[in-house]
Amino acid sequence: MLLGGSLTFDENTLFQSLQKHSMTLDDVCSDIINFIKNDTNSSYKISIGTDSQVGGKSVFVTCIHVHRIGKGAVGFLHRNEVPRVIRNLREKIYMETCASLQLAYMLEGDRMDRIRSAVGKNSKSKGVTFEFHIDVGTHGETKALINEMVGMVNGLDFIPRIKPDSYCASCFADKYTKAM
Repeated sequence: MLLGGSLTFDENTLFQSLQKHSMTLDDVCSDIINFIKNDTNSSYKISIGTDSQVGGKSVFVTCIHVHRIGKGAVGFLHRNEVPRVIRNLREKIYMETCASLQLAYMLEGDRMDRIRSAVGKNSKSKGVTFEFHIDVGTHGETKALINEMVGMVNGLDFIPRIKPDSYCASCFADKYTKAM
């Protein structure tokens, strides 16, 4: 959803599952819980990231990627269009990071508690970790933005990852900014 030139998420925001149609964030959380309950002995990594592509407009795709370590993954995504072309790299990366932050805050608290509890106490799992993937890296133009974006995410108590470890933003979301 777009509000006043910025990307916003709320309880009515719809996500696309790679296996299903449109889903609310609560539906996404239920799917994640069911995915975890199918194998409570595995460890899980939940990542959030956003990527964008600029053409005649700017397209942002924010993704939730749930990795069952060594045994597959599920993913969910939301697409936003900004009707103007965003040419400024700092603005584009800032908007990507802020979109991911909004979604991370919506997941934190009760939703993440329910997701983490799906593993159970008697399993061999190492549990569920939550990462924040930023589409910046040490090569290319975005390297000048690493300290700024990582500092912002760290300061808000999320675990930041940058390229090549930010696959949710740099690979998963990137694929769907071009495909949707």
